[in-house]
Amino acid sequence: MLRINERQIFYVLLIVSGGFFLSMAHAIPSAMGVAGDPGAGFMPFWISLIIMLLVGYLLVMETFFQRDSGALVGLSRHEAVALGVTLLSILLYLLLLSVAGFVASTLCFLFAFRQIVDRFVKRARPTLRSLLASAVFSGAATGFIYLVFSVLFELSLP
Repeated sequence: MLRINERQIFYVLLIVSGGFFLSMAHAIPSAMGVAGDPGAGFMPFWISLIIMLLVGYLLVMETFFQRDSGALVGLSRHEAVALGVTLLSILLYLLLLSVAGFVASTLCFLFAFRQIVDRFVKRARPTLRSLLASAVFSGAATGFIYLVFSVLFELSLP
């Protein structure tokens, strides 16, 4: 009988995520008219493929060939809720990127994510100080990311 633990579930999530990024990298236009230029999707494509293969190897080895007698470690209810809220917030951020743009969605996401960490990891209730710290952090981080990628590297952000 196969027993599935949290590492194997994590491996499957990594493989699925790698497949998603593989499909996104494959959709990036290649060769901008320069002979021998592999295009912008070359590195993300191969990195995603390598990650999928290595994690797939780990999944197969731990599932079928490793027999340890250790007890399975499960998630507590609190950890499961924290994981679910985190995954949901990341999904909402990705959806919000296409609707509201980079600056607004990143400000909201970083503010909310810092509050999520305070609530679920530190088990602290929101205070005026934590709200202000979250606002300053989200503003500074968003500004820094915008400055580096949009101004310094001259890349367009979503």
